[in-house]
Amino acid sequence: MKIIHPLLLGLTLALASRGATAQEVLSGPMTGDAGDLPPAIDLTEEPSYSGQSVGEELEPIAVGEESQTFDGSILGEPMQLLEQCSPYFESSGTWLQRGFWFTEVDYVAFNRGWERKGLVLANEERIVTTNPIGQYIVQNILNIGGEKPGMDGVGRVKLGRFLFRDARNRDHLLEASWLGGGNWQQGVSLNAATTAGLQVSNFIDRVNESFDGARSMNYAYSSEMNSGELNYTVRTRMSRDQLQLQPNGTWVRAANPTKTYSYLAGLRYVDISEDLNWNADEIPLTSTLSESGFYTVDTENRMLGTQIGGSFGYETARWSITATAKGGGYWNRMHLNSAFQVGQTTILNSGETDSTEDNLSFVGEAGILTKWHLRPNISLRAGLDILYVESIALAPFQVNFIPGGYSAIASGGDSVYMGGSLGIESYW
Repeated sequence: MKIIHPLLLGLTLALASRGATAQEVLSGPMTGDAGDLPPAIDLTEEPSYSGQSVGEELEPIAVGEESQTFDGSILGEPMQLLEQCSPYFESSGTWLQRGFWFTEVDYVAFNRGWERKGLVLANEERIVTTNPIGQYIVQNILNIGGEKPGMDGVGRVKLGRFLFRDARNRDHLLEASWLGGGNWQQGVSLNAATTAGLQVSNFIDRVNESFDGARSMNYAYSSEMNSGELNYTVRTRMSRDQLQLQPNGTWVRAANPTKTYSYLAGLRYVDISEDLNWNADEIPLTSTLSESGFYTVDTENRMLGTQIGGSFGYETARWSITATAKGGGYWNRMHLNSAFQVGQTTILNSGETDSTEDNLSFVGEAGILTKWHLRPNISLRAGLDILYVESIALAPFQVNFIPGGYSAIASGGDSVYMGGSLGIESYW
């Protein structure tokens, strides 16, 4: 009887228990971080918020706003109760910069500087000796301003294409941009105040016949700059969103402020062209003859080279600030076309030059850019920019009055463009 009672008890428990074949999904060996999930969950394919599996190829654009509430499927069926606490969609790492294409349009107010003290073409000096306190000098100067004419507006347009997003959540982009349209001009005329007339600077004519003694002089100087570039850019995105509980019990999906960075490599073409027209009237050729003269200079710098650069910024849901820098070495094909003549019927000195040379130049650009995001795909922009171009041929430095012309090109000039910008950018 002692043996029969345990057997009857075991048979009763066996009949009352559930069969092992009732489990529809067998649990396999636990690996990775999924050891705490219920054995009934199939881990071979996890659904994502966008409706794609993790193993599928990532979409090339951001997911966008979610039309359905958070179903909690990653955490298991018991989390379905979160549907009753769906978050408001404020912003996210996928909320900004949505689209395959994007464009940026800016108006840039650039001030150009090429020589801090400028270049003195001619002057007139008179020493006064009758003053009771001693001698003093009266000067009359014809000068090309190194920081003039001041500001001129240029345009900047960028068109970009989204290529793909890599496994590190970085966007790969192809960008083409153009900067230019500015024409910095200045012109001055000067009349002599004494009978000696205006004297050309000794640093220009040296011992050559020039416009010395002219009763009046004038010049017109202009400089143009245009640039085009094609870059491959890799840019990080904002971090994952934060789910925040407000004091009133409302869940809010908020963007996570993130430090972002990018780097680029590409090609750039820069063209800087200049014109200088210098005229003089009533040049004393002889004791009884005075005639006019002219000096014209045209220079062009065509620069082509590669550049690298990067940026570092701070991105939030509604605004961002970014510092950028890029630069590189450029092959510069310089061209000089100049002509001068002192006198008309009686020519004291003249010369012509048509010369082409190659040089190595440097182009660097930096800036600080701020954005205010009006919409997920529209932002207002404002920033500070500086562009530096070194080792170029500037028109004022080619004036020399060497008889017959001088083929060598003075290539030690540089130009600095500094100013602010306002614009807008859009994704579609």
